[in-house]
Amino acid sequence: MGWTFDVMDVALFNFAKVPLMTEILGGEANYKATGGPIEANLLFVLMLGWSVGGFFFGWLADRIGRMRCLLVTVLIYAVFTGLTAFCHTVEQLYVVRFLTGLGVGGEWAAGAALVAENVSEDKRARAASWLQTAAAFGPWFAAMINFALVGHGWRALFLVGVLPALATLFLRRLVSSSEVSLKQESPQVATLVATKVPWKRVAVGLALGTAGIASATNVSFWLPNIVKQLSPGMPAADIQSRQSVAALVLHIGTLAGVFLVPWLCSRLGRRLTLLLCFLVSPVIVTIVATVAKDFQALLLMSPLMALLGIGTSAAFVLYFPELFPSRHRAFGAGVSYNGGRVLAAMFPLLTAHLPAFQTDVTKSVAQTSLFLAFGAIALLFAPETKGDPLPA
Repeated sequence: MGWTFDVMDVALFNFAKVPLMTEILGGEANYKATGGPIEANLLFVLMLGWSVGGFFFGWLADRIGRMRCLLVTVLIYAVFTGLTAFCHTVEQLYVVRFLTGLGVGGEWAAGAALVAENVSEDKRARAASWLQTAAAFGPWFAAMINFALVGHGWRALFLVGVLPALATLFLRRLVSSSEVSLKQESPQVATLVATKVPWKRVAVGLALGTAGIASATNVSFWLPNIVKQLSPGMPAADIQSRQSVAALVLHIGTLAGVFLVPWLCSRLGRRLTLLLCFLVSPVIVTIVATVAKDFQALLLMSPLMALLGIGTSAAFVLYFPELFPSRHRAFGAGVSYNGGRVLAAMFPLLTAHLPAFQTDVTKSVAQTSLFLAFGAIALLFAPETKGDPLPA
């Protein structure tokens, strides 16, 4: 529930960013000149907060318990999502999006460890799939909200984002006194540095997270811009509706991917499945960019981009907690996933600065996606954990 609303927040910003930046920058001409790079900068700031939240709340979750951290982080990102509606300058957006990221990043670290520790080994792949369905349902909820609020302005989208705070009332009832992590000694950073194996695995997880998350982030972040590019001369309300439809269709592939990828992990192993994702996903994005020259073609082919490109994230829910012993688990998984998000945020920024961006967003997305194949190099140093129990 909490992770679904996390992803919904990011998707709401993706829908709102074009009209938001057009208004704040003072018109369409100013937006065309500088809007794209500023949007990418805002994503980077969000991901930076995401990373810091993963570090801090991952450490805190190992100290005070996973569910308690979930409550705090859900409240943080819900409140600051709502405050985004009251921003009037780019500087205000930078501050609020960073603080939103703190909550988003902290929640994944606590949640992934919680799921891994409370599900038996034979059901862990299935549990990872269900947790990461948030990658589909979050954007779907955002798309439906965007569709329902056509004509009400971008600020209304963020006000709806406050609603997840109410979920904490429900989550509070689920706090379990039998959590694995409640009475464990807190992992100190000095201890982690001195323990060679976990620190090496953090580096491997960070490299894998960067490659996989870059693929997912680049496609979903620029999808509204691609739809606008493929809708020349259409009224803004019609473009907004088209963007909602495109997101709904894209994440059909996401939902299929978050079940397919963990299933492959349980059959082929974690390393071989990730290798497949890293090599095939850029090829698919390039094919779609070459063929999808109108909105109908984009709808037909976009689920293929999400199948492995975003579906890879479900492998991380399964794999990252398996890399670390219990007293490092939330911290290590949080650094791997959320630290990877900061580095991955450079890919949309790079996309916005490519020469082709002003005339062909899809081509620019395809060009940067080719860099993701280098994630396969990190697999040379990654251990295979298929069939192994969680490290004690």
